[in-house]
Amino acid sequence: MARKQASGSAVDPSDVTVVVLGGGRGSRLYPLTKYRAKPAVGFGGKYRLVDIVLTNCLGSKLSRIFILTQFNSYSLNRHIWQTYSRFALGEEGIIDVIAAEQTPDSRDWFQGTADAVRQSFRHVLARNPRHVLVLSADQIYAMDYRELLAWHLGHGAHVTIAALCTPEAEVHRLGVVQVDERMRVVGFAEKPETLDEVAGFRVESHPEIQAAAGKPFLCSMGIYLFNTDVLAEALDNDFEDFGRQVIPATAERRTMSCFPFDGYWEDVGTIEAFYAANMDWREAGGIAQMFERGASIITHARQLPPSRIEGTLVDHSLIADGCHIHAERIARSIVGVRSRIGDSTVIEDSIVMGSDFSEGPVPFDIGSDCHIRRAIIDKNAIIGDGTIIAAPAGSADTDCELYSIRSGIVVIPRSAVLPPGTRI
Repeated sequence: MARKQASGSAVDPSDVTVVVLGGGRGSRLYPLTKYRAKPAVGFGGKYRLVDIVLTNCLGSKLSRIFILTQFNSYSLNRHIWQTYSRFALGEEGIIDVIAAEQTPDSRDWFQGTADAVRQSFRHVLARNPRHVLVLSADQIYAMDYRELLAWHLGHGAHVTIAALCTPEAEVHRLGVVQVDERMRVVGFAEKPETLDEVAGFRVESHPEIQAAAGKPFLCSMGIYLFNTDVLAEALDNDFEDFGRQVIPATAERRTMSCFPFDGYWEDVGTIEAFYAANMDWREAGGIAQMFERGASIITHARQLPPSRIEGTLVDHSLIADGCHIHAERIARSIVGVRSRIGDSTVIEDSIVMGSDFSEGPVPFDIGSDCHIRRAIIDKNAIIGDGTIIAAPAGSADTDCELYSIRSGIVVIPRSAVLPPGTRI
């Protein structure tokens, strides 16, 4: 793709302050969000979702970052402090958490993404940034935001949004962007119900887009780069949401450019999407490209011993640190930190998030003679001996105290205790 930069416009990351939206309820990721904020949900065996966006920021030399939190924020706040409080950010760098708070101007909690930034804006302005980059903390992708900044400057934009070429089947769940020949945004359709609504939005023949084969629509990634004064203007109202209100209204008044992104991106807002993103990672796809370019994902550094695996056939799986595994077989799965798995157990196509503790009330968190397939076992859960977890094809979505089912995936909540012989 073309990466155009205006003559004389230097890309300076210090001109940018980042605002990371981390305060939503995450109800579609329930029960993983029953006790924690969505950005604090574990990913890939040893990371948190928020680590992805913060790694992108720090890899792009953006070190002035505010993270807005609200619901179930304790776990997220603790992880941010443990991981990033001692990170070398330079003299002007900061990673700070801004919790929802009552002020003389507002006695309400954040009412949406736009309201969250509006209520926190005075903290952002204290750094006098030329640009503000607004990001979500629950998406999986690798991006150098300096390329986005270069595009923004090169196209003389007041606002730039990032967008991804998307197949027709995915359009109904995203915001579709219409662009002209200069990649200026000229229209939006938020989660269109039919393709007829966006028939004029197709980009197969656009001169600046080469990734449109089989993916004929540009869909917003929820990544917004504003000139600071334009963001202040865009928030001078009672709008609550960026995607539905702020961005369409601003496009009518200001020059808005669309930055076409051609890498991997997944919004992990549902159990199904979260499971798929983890499986992409396990297969060395998806976000694993961060390692291909010599980078690594930043996370809390745990002082754990190597995993001990005794008599277990491990096939196409990832095993994190500090595990003690006696299982018969682990196939196409991710096993998180400090997991303890008993004799003769078989785990297939599953995500075991691990444990916060090296010892517990039972010898193994997942007992002996268990068979677990297509499941997500949240942290600190105890699975009794002889348990079978394998939802039949076509199982209806359901919630109960010990488990939930979403799209055929069984989710065992954090710290749940399944008695021996449980059948799901």
